[in-house]
Amino acid sequence: MSNVTQLRNTGGFTRMDNRLMEALAAVDLPAREFRVVMAIARQTIGYNVESKRLSADEIGKLTNMRRDVVSKAISHLLERRIIFRVGGSRGEIGVSPVSEWSFYEEKKARLSETKTSHSAQIVSLVSDSSETKTATSLLYTKKEPLVTVPSEQITAPQGGEPAQVEKDSGVSFNGEDFQVSSDLITKWAKAYAPVDVETEIVRAAAWASANRPKKDYRRFLVNWLAKAHVKVASGVSETGVPVDQIIDLYHRVCPNLPVVTVKTDKALRSMIVERWNEAEAHKSGKSFWLPYFEKANNRSQVFYRGQNVVPRLEALVSRAVFREISEAQQ
Repeated sequence: MSNVTQLRNTGGFTRMDNRLMEALAAVDLPAREFRVVMAIARQTIGYNVESKRLSADEIGKLTNMRRDVVSKAISHLLERRIIFRVGGSRGEIGVSPVSEWSFYEEKKARLSETKTSHSAQIVSLVSDSSETKTATSLLYTKKEPLVTVPSEQITAPQGGEPAQVEKDSGVSFNGEDFQVSSDLITKWAKAYAPVDVETEIVRAAAWASANRPKKDYRRFLVNWLAKAHVKVASGVSETGVPVDQIIDLYHRVCPNLPVVTVKTDKALRSMIVERWNEAEAHKSGKSFWLPYFEKANNRSQVFYRGQNVVPRLEALVSRAVFREISEAQQ
């Protein structure tokens, strides 16, 4: 029987780029993830669209898999950049260009030997072909005897480079929000002052959730903060904003909180300006700022730059803390 179907005898075809077909044949994927990719391709490429909103339930029906299994497969495929998502976890989904795919994933170390269930005989789990004659014979030489050393003393071969250990970047992205280590937030806050780092990370997450995945999210955030720093460095207009009066009001209402010693600090003043301009209610002067500082004065700690700190003015006018306290007082 021929598997070539004549056009006049079928109800339709899904036309796929040859490079995509070849990539699907070459990519190293578990069977469940491969089925998810094919289902997404059928629903997007099959209808001549780049992306389409597909829920885990819908894909589960197409692949005959549970919703949680589909969600896990989608997350892994997004990490491998084989598929992309636009607009967050409920946004449209599609197959990424082949050039962006990560074709292979590093395998975890597995046992090479085991014992059979019927005897104490050790059975190798690695085929004999994995060990070549050359690799074995290089251990011996006629000039010098074989020398064995403890494994902890073994270093890279002569002329070779030591194995690089992959370090945690301190940044992760789940498709909606960034998780950044407190050490990085503190470091970036000093490097990009007067930029409100936490606010910019939230803005960057909103942008990233609506665009294709990045290979290196730490580098993405550094570039984002650098651009924000250039904008802020050009100067924030304080026209119509009573910055000094707000600082004085803070001192009067919160005498037990840390004093602002440098009123000319650009980072502090720019954050006050930003909070003032966020909403019309913030521009009402004392009627808003007085009750806000009274509420803040009752706090012993606030979460700022990844850690709990005494609520100084800089923390109180940061976007996250300001919103948390102002909404709590309503």
